Amino acid sequence: MQNEFSAQVKTAHDGRVTVVELDGYLDAYTAPEFDTLLEQLFTSGQVRVVVDCGSLEYISSAGLGVFMGHIEQFRSSGGDIVLCALSPRISAIVEMLGFPHIFRIFPDRSVALAAFDRQGTTH
Repeated sequence: MQNEFSAQVKTAHDGRVTVVELDGYLDAYTAPEFDTLLEQLFTSGQVRVVVDCGSLEYISSAGLGVFMGHIEQFRSSGGDIVLCALSPRISAIVEMLGFPHIFRIFPDRSVALAAFDRQGTTH
């Protein structure tokens, strides 16, 4: 049985930042959908991305691998991928795997968006 997953794309800060709202389960079955979405964002020049995990219920190593597979190309193009609104469960997984050493993680979307304003990029 495949778990539900969706990713909604929105723009913020007059189109300068793209927000991706994740919902459901990001696992081996759904990771290719997220991977394709990030590739489409990159190809279209949307390289400043906030991933809002507020409705994400579960993430597997395959889901986390999608983030790792894209971060360098976004940063090498002057952008970044930042995460926000992680639940305690998702936060524990992300911390255990050392993601805070690689990715900027913020408590909520407004703080993540403000980080792009303060620094241009956040890495």
